[in-house]
Amino acid sequence: MKKQLKGKQSFYDDKQRENVVSYYLMEDQEHTMYGVELEKYQEETNVIEWDAVPSISESMELVDRVIHNLIKYKVTPISLAESLDEIMTREEEDGRSKI
Repeated sequence: MKKQLKGKQSFYDDKQRENVVSYYLMEDQEHTMYGVELEKYQEETNVIEWDAVPSISESMELVDRVIHNLIKYKVTPISLAESLDEIMTREEEDGRSKI
């Protein structure tokens, strides 16, 4: 499984600690399948949260659009599954997400 960094988002929590979320495109070259991985690093605590959905689609273009929306809405690893579900539902309904 290969992964490529597609973007980062920073935000501050209620204790004014910086959180940085990294968004990766995952590529399973053997099965021509694409997915996403998110990693969140929290300043001062060295806490890292992550989540991944390695098999979303055979279309890299579709998964790139999904990652763009994850970055735009500052999705964190803890809400990745729900957010992906919503984005993919809209993709199926519209052909392109309108969120």
